Amino acid sequence: MLKNRVLTALVLAPLAIAAILFLPDQWFALLWGVVIAVCAWEWSNLAGLATIPARASFLAICVGIMTSYQQWAGDMEEWLAWPVVAWWFLFSILLRKYPAKLLEVKYPLGVKLFVGLFILVSSWILMVWTQHNLGSKQLLYLFMLVWLADIAAYFGGKRWGVTKLSPEISPGKTVEGLYVAMLAVALFALAAAGVLYANEAGTFTRFDPVQTLDFMVFSIVVVVISVVGDLFESMAKRVRGVKDSGVILPGHGGVLDRVDSLIAAVSVYYAGSKLLGIFFQ
Repeated sequence: MLKNRVLTALVLAPLAIAAILFLPDQWFALLWGVVIAVCAWEWSNLAGLATIPARASFLAICVGIMTSYQQWAGDMEEWLAWPVVAWWFLFSILLRKYPAKLLEVKYPLGVKLFVGLFILVSSWILMVWTQHNLGSKQLLYLFMLVWLADIAAYFGGKRWGVTKLSPEISPGKTVEGLYVAMLAVALFALAAAGVLYANEAGTFTRFDPVQTLDFMVFSIVVVVISVVGDLFESMAKRVRGVKDSGVILPGHGGVLDRVDSLIAAVSVYYAGSKLLGIFFQ
C-alpha cells in the first residue's frame, strides 16, 4: 500500500509542478477542470446517485457551470472566496463538536449534490484565479504546503501518534501527526519567507518579523483547513459506506481522495493571500 502510494506520488508530483510552472493559464484551467470533472463523477457516487445517467447528469451540470463561468462570474472575484472559507470554518467547528452526529444525520440527496457542486466548482474557480491573478509561484507554494503537511502528518503519526484526531470519521489520523505537520509547515514557511524578501541577486532586501510571523500562521491555517477537507471527504465516504472515492490512482484510491485537501485549502489560501498582501510575484 505505502509502496504504491509513494510510486504514484513520484509520478504525479513532477507532472503537477510542470503544469503549474509551464502551462499557459487557459491550459492549466483546462487541466484542473478535468481533475474537478473526475472528482464530480466520484462525488456523484458518494452522494448516492446509483445510475450512470444520473451521475452523468451531475457531471454535465458541473462541467457546464465551469465552462460558462466567465459569462456569470462578473465581479465575484472580490467576494467568492469568503462564503467558501465560511463553509470550511463552519464545518471544522461541527467536526470538532459533533463528529458522531455528523455521521448519523440522514442527508437529503439534493443537499449532498448541492454541497458537492458548490465545493468543486468554487475550488476550480479559485485555483484558476490563484494561477492567473497571483502567479505560478503562489500556486506552487500552496501545493507544496499541502503535500508537505500530508507527508509530515503521515510519518509523524506513525512515529508518535497516540491521540486520535477524529476517531469516528478517520481513525488513522492523530493529533500528534497534525502537530508534526504544523511544525514542518511553520519551518517551511520560514524558509519560504526568504523568497519573499530576496531580490534578484538573492540577497535580503528586508526582513519584517511581524510579517514573517503572519506568513507562518497563515500557512498553518491553510494546512489545518486542508486537513478539514480531508476529513470532510472521509465523512462522506463513511456515510456512503465505501473505503475510497474511486480506484483510478494506485495506493490513493480516487482522484478526490488525492485532491480533497487542496480543494478545501485553496479558498483560505486565495482569500488570505489577498487580505494579507502575500505575493511571491
